[in-house]
Amino acid sequence: MSNWLHDLVLVNDSPDESRPGDVSVFRSFADARSYLEHWGEEPELAVFSGAGEKLIVEADASGNVRLSRREPRADGQEIIISWLRRSAETLLAERRRRAGKRWKPVHLGEMEAQGVLPQTVEGLIAYLGFTI
Repeated sequence: MSNWLHDLVLVNDSPDESRPGDVSVFRSFADARSYLEHWGEEPELAVFSGAGEKLIVEADASGNVRLSRREPRADGQEIIISWLRRSAETLLAERRRRAGKRWKPVHLGEMEAQGVLPQTVEGLIAYLGFTI
């Protein structure tokens, strides 16, 4: 069965996949490619699909990256949810901080004001948005 989450690429700036760092979410590997290429010939980043597959990325001598394979992971969904949840918590904290400011204030939604964040991959990605 086809699932659009397989197209999404999540990149954790930490090479240790168990440690959530800054997470970038791309709509496709082609969109993620230029981001990954700036890391050089050996991208040492944790990269997963939105479906929880570990994406093995390789670079040639010129630094051009390609997706060499996808590895199914039983803990893949758990890993990416932990990444996304940490990013969502950081975003919520910043939005709450700015909610009371006069310069460029943000307006919290009812659930944000209560500190409630989405629980699913889809919901967390919708809350965070995509990296352009």
